[in-house]
Amino acid sequence: MADHQGMAIGVGFFPAGGDGDSAPEDCYAALVRGPASLYPRGYPWLVPVWLAALIVLLAWGWSAAVVAPAWWYYPLGLGGLAIAAITLVAVLKTVRHLAFRADGNGVRLGIRSRRKRPRQRQVHLWWADVQQIGILPRHYGALLEITLGPSARIVRRRGLPRQALLMTGMLVLPLGLGRGAPRLTEPRGRGPQYRVPLYEVTPEEVGMALAALALPEVEITVMSHRHHPLLARRPSPVRQPAA
Repeated sequence: MADHQGMAIGVGFFPAGGDGDSAPEDCYAALVRGPASLYPRGYPWLVPVWLAALIVLLAWGWSAAVVAPAWWYYPLGLGGLAIAAITLVAVLKTVRHLAFRADGNGVRLGIRSRRKRPRQRQVHLWWADVQQIGILPRHYGALLEITLGPSARIVRRRGLPRQALLMTGMLVLPLGLGRGAPRLTEPRGRGPQYRVPLYEVTPEEVGMALAALALPEVEITVMSHRHHPLLARRPSPVRQPAA
């Protein structure tokens, strides 16, 4: 775990007052792996559709302007399409951005933006609303699962009709609608739960850092590769006053 003098590569503690906060406080930041911190749900899977449309347009234009392609052109085109789609999806799956920050107030998910509506790119989870945090090991680092309590203000998950409309819009206007609310800021299930893939960290490191920042009522569990708890911090039971 990095010290208070600066931020390590991908993860560490640093003074939060350096970006204009009134009072400095410890803040834990980490890199988030994948396109979830940039693009909405389903955006990466539109890449093969765009490539296929490009191949069809090129083949149609070539046939109309010159002559119909030979039969062996189509297998080569499909092979090139498959290689390009796999490459682009693999690149999107491995990109990393500083999109996770935790301090004494709560957890902030999303990339800092200077857009007119930066709240659409971030979500702030207050510790009072967080019920449980589970940390699972992954080959790239750790997967953080944040579950909110029943009294938390819930941001509803996008339903199937709205998701279908969004996918259609992103297919036509990828640079417009594709810059909407990122997948990272959208809850999963009815819990609701947020899943954050953290890069180049260990589950034990993340668990110790969040245990020092979260409220005592937040349950924190670090799981092993065999799904056995390594470290666990249970909330203290509330003692009733003596009669």
